[in-house]
Amino acid sequence: MTEHSIRRAGTLIAAVLAVDGLAHLYWSTGLTWPAADSRTLSFAVLGFPVPFTPQILLPLAAALFGAALLVRGRVTLGRRHRLGWLLQAGTVAVTTGLLVRALAGLVWACGIGVRTGTAFYWLNLCAYTPACLGLGLAAVTVVRYDAKGRSWLPCTVLPLLVTAVALYGAYGYTPVQQRGYRPEAGSRFVDTPVARFHYLREGQGPAIVLLSPGAASTFAWRPQLTTLARTHTVYVVDLPGQGFTEVHDRGFRFDLPSMVSAVDTFLDAVSVRSAVLGGNSWSGGWALAYAQRHPQRVSRLILLAPSGLARPDVWSWELLKPLVVGELATKAGFGSRAAVAAGVRDLFVHRERVTGPVIDAMWAPGTLRDNLRSEYLLERGLDWRTTQNGLRRTLQPTLVVWGAKDTVLPVAQAATFGRLLPNARVSVLGDCGHALTLDCPDQVTGLMEDFLGVR
Repeated sequence: MTEHSIRRAGTLIAAVLAVDGLAHLYWSTGLTWPAADSRTLSFAVLGFPVPFTPQILLPLAAALFGAALLVRGRVTLGRRHRLGWLLQAGTVAVTTGLLVRALAGLVWACGIGVRTGTAFYWLNLCAYTPACLGLGLAAVTVVRYDAKGRSWLPCTVLPLLVTAVALYGAYGYTPVQQRGYRPEAGSRFVDTPVARFHYLREGQGPAIVLLSPGAASTFAWRPQLTTLARTHTVYVVDLPGQGFTEVHDRGFRFDLPSMVSAVDTFLDAVSVRSAVLGGNSWSGGWALAYAQRHPQRVSRLILLAPSGLARPDVWSWELLKPLVVGELATKAGFGSRAAVAAGVRDLFVHRERVTGPVIDAMWAPGTLRDNLRSEYLLERGLDWRTTQNGLRRTLQPTLVVWGAKDTVLPVAQAATFGRLLPNARVSVLGDCGHALTLDCPDQVTGLMEDFLGVR
């Protein structure tokens, strides 16, 4: 290419980077055009939720403006300028970033790792990937121009190789599924178009439906099931992505509306018209959301350290939101028994209760394909703004229980639920963690009995 063509290529790259920087500056003001809100904008731009706050957007804008200046300087001042090494290094970095994004975009354009039909899928297919590929190749010509040898080449090729390996790990590799692990005694199944639901049922009397805690299965409610079944008909159910429930609907989205709909499907399938509804962690949020949408079917709520507030999660769960990173972290964290064991211990204060069978019950079902993918899809898809906004309108009598030493959802959130729910009874258990039903079974069961008026 001629020097004039190189200058034009560099100017184009710098202009696109600068325009992208201006867009980030615009969004940092709180405006979200062309999207309706920041969450929708984040999904359209990135494919996963990220807070579009000034703390995040302003450094990105500065980086984009800086990259534009470096590329423009490279084609204007040349490699032999006294700052040529810096201009070359910056341009190599820009080139690498563009090509890495193009490589990932080619995978997503094939429908691998993202849902087709979304705004992100079509923008990636029609705009992001072609632009990154074209600009990346143009940037290669800028880097090569007037360069000494090919010292820049490993700086670009190595990240591309690392990206290719990461993409294979995220979308090609699958941990071994532990299909030999069997459901507990007394398990039942009911088939629906959504899923083949796995559940337990014991006792006679008014209905109580307990949703398996997030990333767990029915075993987690066993202490409460045995006791409450003396006075109630108690159901404990694995929703899609949990335990031994098998998803039939291949389009199931693993977001809040889908999980709420799954609760409705299960209640219809077992002919429960109205019930006390309970959950722990994620499933507490699902129970809350269901009660808000179907108040006539929920007489009371039992929420144990529930999700439901629009707050960031702890970093280990926030890590599951970014594309590729979330898939890799899930497979490394949930596919390994040792990693699961370490994570489970952090949920308990009474670690002597973290026995081998408890670890296996948390780990083995989680290796099943739909359960594994549900972890990062739920982390990306659960939008708790609607549940938080509906708290003051949630009129059912509600028991809220939290462990004072919860390492997943801060115990301070208990007071928020108590303040916003009109008919809430809040209890904080001093020597308990997040896995309340197993860490402090007697205390939790006693509080549930008192709340239900059975002792």
